Amino acid sequence: MRYLLPLLGLCLGSVVSIVQPAVGLPFLSTSATAISTSLDLDGEGSASTHIVKVADILFSTDHSGGLTLWLTSGNLTKVNGSDISFQVTTVANDAIAPSSSDFTVPSGQVYTYVTLAAGSESRDVYILYTPSALQDPGAYSATIDISVVDN
Repeated sequence: MRYLLPLLGLCLGSVVSIVQPAVGLPFLSTSATAISTSLDLDGEGSASTHIVKVADILFSTDHSGGLTLWLTSGNLTKVNGSDISFQVTTVANDAIAPSSSDFTVPSGQVYTYVTLAAGSESRDVYILYTPSALQDPGAYSATIDISVVDN
């Protein structure tokens, strides 16, 4: 029997931050994928690492120095359950899914992506997680905060 993780609480924040007056206001749009609400928990005493696309993002800036994008990672949590840590990374829109070695930022740390010129870009957001062999079934939740600021 395989459990699916209803990840109804996966929130993708769209926070726009400007540290100093900018030439152009950065823009950020996020869209969660359908699979982000039903992540696989494995079950029956086995567990494997999962890499799942959870969002599409679009960001842009008119600033000649580009922008910096930040994404948080952390834990999938459930009341009275065992947390499942997850890592995040991004790839170019519609590119091949990343491998586990592409997740270089540890869970709980901030993933950073930097552009060096004005323009727009679409990227796919992936998470990597490994549930326990006997992970508690049920509704888990997590938040990925996404911020963008002009360089």
